[in-house]
Amino acid sequence: MGGGGSAESIPLWDLASLIGATLLIGTVLMVLWSPSHDVSLESGSGVVQITSVDVGLLGSSDAVQIDVSPGESCSGDNATACSLTVSIGPETFEFNEVGGDATSQRSSDGPLIVTAEGEGDYTITISVQRQLPLEALPVILGLFLVIWGEWRKRQ
Repeated sequence: MGGGGSAESIPLWDLASLIGATLLIGTVLMVLWSPSHDVSLESGSGVVQITSVDVGLLGSSDAVQIDVSPGESCSGDNATACSLTVSIGPETFEFNEVGGDATSQRSSDGPLIVTAEGEGDYTITISVQRQLPLEALPVILGLFLVIWGEWRKRQ
C-alpha cells in the first residue's frame, strides 16, 4: 500500500461476483442497443457507406435486417422525389418514400459493407440475427459467476 499499511485480500467469490455482474450488465446493454443511422442523400451524391457487418461466424447463415423510415423531407409534395437503394454486399434492395424493411440471409467469410444511394432523408436501422447465439456466451458466463460468487459468499 502507498501509506505503508496492509490490506486484507479480496476473496475470490467477491471478485467473481463483480466480474460476473459487469459481464452481465454490459452484455445486456450492448445487445439491447441497436444504433440507427440518419442518412440525408442528395441527387447525384453517389454511394454512401453506412456500416460494415461481420456475418457467417463458424459457417453460420445469419440474417441481416434493414428497417428504413423516411424523414420529413420525404412527406407531402416532395415524396415523389425520394428513393433509396440499400446494398448488402452484392445484394440490392429498393425503397421508396414509404420506407419498409428487408431481410438478407448471408453467410460470408469477411465483413459485408452496407451502402445506400438515392435521394431524400431516411433513418436506417440495421440489425443482425445470428444463427449461432455467440452473444449469449458472456451473459451465461456472467450469470454463472454472479450465482457462484453469491452462493460461495453465503457459505
